[in-house]
Amino acid sequence: MLENANKIRFLNVKKNLFFLYETINEFSGLTVYDLAKKVGWTTGKVNHYVQKLVKDGVIENSTEIENGRPKKRFSSVDFKKIIKWDEMVFQ
Repeated sequence: MLENANKIRFLNVKKNLFFLYETINEFSGLTVYDLAKKVGWTTGKVNHYVQKLVKDGVIENSTEIENGRPKKRFSSVDFKKIIKWDEMVFQ
């Protein structure tokens, strides 16, 4: 039973990651706060998943100063940069 619960949690994480990636891909340049408003999640939940996506290299962040305060904005990475073409084997 615990194994099934872990599988469900894993699938929910993947679903949330993909949903957030699609949102960032569509609305590039949003902050965590803006993303949270857009998807209806808390800023903590958005920040958690954004950090995972940044770590995986699927999205990137840029910091800019607005009214004397730093703001991180997120955008998706072009998949041509992610794919390691020299490691691919075609059969």
